[in-house]
Amino acid sequence: MKKETIITFIVFCMLFVMVVISIKLTYGSYQLSKQLFNGNILCSQIMNASIKYYKEHGVYLQNDKVSVNEEYLLDARTNPYFSVFSTYPVDENTQGISVFGTINNKNYEMRVVFNKDDEIKSIRNIKVKTIKLN
Repeated sequence: MKKETIITFIVFCMLFVMVVISIKLTYGSYQLSKQLFNGNILCSQIMNASIKYYKEHGVYLQNDKVSVNEEYLLDARTNPYFSVFSTYPVDENTQGISVFGTINNKNYEMRVVFNKDDEIKSIRNIKVKTIKLN
């Protein structure tokens, strides 16, 4: 073989490997953002249900790592990436929500904090903090 042919083959192989790695990283990032979006949706549903419940009953409910809450009419078991949630008081007027990742996202927790004066919001207006656990 000629030296130029070998060099061309090596360069082609290196470019091919770089393209494959780039595609894999891009797809992985897309998958994670899609999964985290499901967590955002669940946070939005829980927050809006909590606000509605507070306005009707004058108290927040506390939940510790549940998937279903009948008072909120909420069933998170259908969420493929985040199906367990907790609601807890932060202080006298503030409530917190944590949703926990399932099998593929078990190292992720998403949190939202809001207060009794908040109105029901669309998902675009909710600030969700994503935490990657060890």
